[in-house]
Amino acid sequence: MLHFLQSTVFLQLKLSLQLYRQANASLRVYQLTLASLLAAVPIITIILGILGFTSTLKTMQVNIIIFLQSHLAPGSSDILLPYLISFSEQAKNLPILGLIILILTALFLLNSCEQAIQSIWQIKSNRNLKERLLTYWAMLTLGPILLGLGLSIYAALLTLKWQGVQIADFLTHLASLSSYILYFLLLFTFNYLTPNINTQIKPTLIATLIGTGFLSLNNYIFSSFAQLFANYQIIYGAFAALPTLIIWLQVSWTIILVSASLNAALHQQSLSKDSRIL
Repeated sequence: MLHFLQSTVFLQLKLSLQLYRQANASLRVYQLTLASLLAAVPIITIILGILGFTSTLKTMQVNIIIFLQSHLAPGSSDILLPYLISFSEQAKNLPILGLIILILTALFLLNSCEQAIQSIWQIKSNRNLKERLLTYWAMLTLGPILLGLGLSIYAALLTLKWQGVQIADFLTHLASLSSYILYFLLLFTFNYLTPNINTQIKPTLIATLIGTGFLSLNNYIFSSFAQLFANYQIIYGAFAALPTLIIWLQVSWTIILVSASLNAALHQQSLSKDSRIL
C-alpha cells in the first residue's frame, strides 16, 4: 500500500485531482452542460447547413445523423434528435440577426470549452480574438466534414462486408473499433489543440486513451439502462428523455475535463523531468 502511495501513477492521479479542483472544474461541468443544451440546435444547424452544399456532402450528412442517433445520450437520442433536427431546419428560415445569434451561441460553447481547459492548465494568456475565431470557425466547418468523411468510409466498409466482398483483416478490425477510434480522434484533437501552450504527443495520447475508454464505458452504461426508461417515455414522451440527456452530458463533460486534468499533470511531470536533466 505504501509503495502504491509513493508510485508515479498515484502521484499523477493526485496531481490531476488537484488541478481539477483548483480549476473548479465541477462548476465548469455545469456551465458546459447548460452551454451544450443551448448550443445543440445552432451546432446541428451549422453542421447540416455545411453538409448540404453538394450531393457528396449530403451523403456525409446522413452518416452524421446516424452517428448522432447511436452516440448522443443513448436511450434518449432517438426521441430528442428528430426534434433537434426539426428545430435546425426551421432555424434556416430565421432572419440574418437570428442566424448571427445562433452562430454566437455555438461560439459561446467553444469559448467555454477553451476557458475550462485554460483554467485546468493554469494558463494565464489567452489567444487573441482573431486567432480564436479562426480556430472556432475551422472546428465548426472542417470538423463536420472530416467526421462525415470518416463515417462515410466506415459505411463503405460495412457495405462491402454485407455484400460478401473480401476485405483485409485489419480493415475488418478497424471497422469494429470505429466508434472507439472516432471518440479517440475527437478527444485527442481537443486535448492537443485547445490548451494555449506547446503540448506533447505522448502525454496527450495517454490522457486521451484513458478518457476515450471512460467515454465508451459511459455510453455502454447509458445504453444498458435505456430500457429502464421505456415506461417513462411512453407516458412523458420527449420530456422523459431530457433528464437522461442532461445526466449524460454532465458525465461526459466530467470525463473530458478529467482527461484534460490528467493531460496537464502528465505535461507537468514531463517538464519537471526535463528541468532535472538540465
